[in-house]
Amino acid sequence: MKVLYVEDDRDSQDLVRKRLQAEEIEVYVADSGVLAIQMLKQADFDAPILDIMMPGIDGFQVGRSARKEARNKDVPIILLTAHPRALREGEAKWLKPVASLTKPVNFEKLIAAIRKAGGRQ
Repeated sequence: MKVLYVEDDRDSQDLVRKRLQAEEIEVYVADSGVLAIQMLKQADFDAPILDIMMPGIDGFQVGRSARKEARNKDVPIILLTAHPRALREGEAKWLKPVASLTKPVNFEKLIAAIRKAGGRQ
């Protein structure tokens, strides 16, 4: 399994990367929306995990770009946010995520969502 974790907070990046790697999930990190969009255009991922609230290009914008420009336009998206209200926005529904999770991360739910995205339930 290969995921792209889009997160601007370095501590969150390190924590999620370590936990997912322990589950034998290959994790690539993008610390900005611009970098995430570039990576989604250049490589295939089983799922991007998108932090919604980021400066500049946010997770919703990365998701929209993924739906239009990624190598795999149907890539299963996982949304992650510290602001649960953001998950009720129309934008969240338009992206049709396989999971919408809140921080602090529940790793059991995140790992289950990644496996579902990769077809391994």
